[in-house]
Amino acid sequence: MSTLSIRWRLSLVFALAVAGIVIAFGIILILITRQQLLARTDAALREELRELLLEAALHQSVNDFQTAAQTRFYHHDIYDFAVVDQQDSIVFVSAGLTPERGLQLANDHGTKSAVFSTHQLSESSTVRSAQSELNSKFGNLRVFSVTSLQPLLTEMRTLQTVAACLVPVWLIIAVGVGYTIAGRALAPVTAICETANAITIDSLHRRIEVPNPHDELGTLAETLNSLIARLDRAVGEIKRFTADASHELRTPLAALKLEAELALRNERSPHQYRASLGVIVEETNRLCRLADQLLNLSREDAGVVQPMEDRVPLHAVLSDLIQQLQPRAFERSIKLTADRIYPCEVIGNDIRLRQVFLNLLENALKFTQANGSVRVQCECHEDMIVCGVQDTGTGIAAEHLPLIFGRFYRADMARNCESGGVGLGLSIAQRIVKAHGGTIDVCSEVNCGTSVVVTLPGRMIPSSADTDSGSAEILTAVQHSEMTA
Repeated sequence: MSTLSIRWRLSLVFALAVAGIVIAFGIILILITRQQLLARTDAALREELRELLLEAALHQSVNDFQTAAQTRFYHHDIYDFAVVDQQDSIVFVSAGLTPERGLQLANDHGTKSAVFSTHQLSESSTVRSAQSELNSKFGNLRVFSVTSLQPLLTEMRTLQTVAACLVPVWLIIAVGVGYTIAGRALAPVTAICETANAITIDSLHRRIEVPNPHDELGTLAETLNSLIARLDRAVGEIKRFTADASHELRTPLAALKLEAELALRNERSPHQYRASLGVIVEETNRLCRLADQLLNLSREDAGVVQPMEDRVPLHAVLSDLIQQLQPRAFERSIKLTADRIYPCEVIGNDIRLRQVFLNLLENALKFTQANGSVRVQCECHEDMIVCGVQDTGTGIAAEHLPLIFGRFYRADMARNCESGGVGLGLSIAQRIVKAHGGTIDVCSEVNCGTSVVVTLPGRMIPSSADTDSGSAEILTAVQHSEMTA
């Protein structure tokens, strides 16, 4: 049955259900009909028995009773009668019964209370009898009224034959009706399949029609539409990513080609060759950074999960980065300070977390003018660690804030190109923070500065040794920054 279509399977199930109902109804009908016919037969037997009992009660002697019974009860089209005395001798028997069958009835009953019974007198003769006892003036009698069950059995066989013939008819009708109903019910599935097959990579904007959103097929159509919408967004992101990556690769490659052509075109001095090589090295480094970032993103997209089981002392990571970037801050006359960095640790990947905060600090230094400042904070609130990087740079316009985590997105294209950025840093940072179960939020105001807050699950380090070590590292960073300022 598994090889059949759903339409045929539904049709057969419907047909079997109807057949079961029809058969059950037929059996119940036959039983009820049989019971009613027997009840009607028993009522008639009781009435005939009552008349024979009245006749026996009216007479004083056996001879008088026999004479009267011969006149009224000997010949009857439907019923036969028998009367037996205490010695099991036949007192009266009608024309349809022999004395032997009368005695057989008496022996079959085996009781003197009023009962009904069915007897098989012969292979072709089945009768129903009623019996009662009478204390007459000429002795105790057992009186029987009898009728043949052949008419009843004939009616029952006719009813059973009709019912048996109707079952296959109803089964055929049920299959036809079930097939039609299933076809109408599954018609939207055909429409859904046709529409889904017609949707290609170039027509992902199309959607499946949802005639009834409240039934199962409507839910299926809405689910498929949701899937198509996600595919549309994913394909759009891939196209944009490919276009942006091509553009970003084209710029340094064009610069490399231009510098190489200029160097080869004419004879140049050693100083000019060194300058050209410097440009080539700078653009090569830019290509390497872009390749590394693209590799990280591709790993994230492919679901490559790096181990995140290290106990990372976040305060030490921030202190190391502050010391590492102090020379760059000094060159640009920017005050880089550590403000309220408390000893705390995170369970995660040390290299990836270092990459997050290095990116945030480099961005802050890139877009902060001379004599500006960059502050770093790290505090622990219950089971969450809150780290902030705040600068006094140029800031980001409000309309750009929702978009800054997009790949290759840069609020100021020209400024980012000059600084060597390609717009992948924040996107990578957001993915790393989310992988660690945290969040990253940005607040900014044009010409006032930007504040980036990273929240990660972690805890404060209670050990006094770790606290002293962390405090010493922070103090060193603060002193160094104050000296350079």
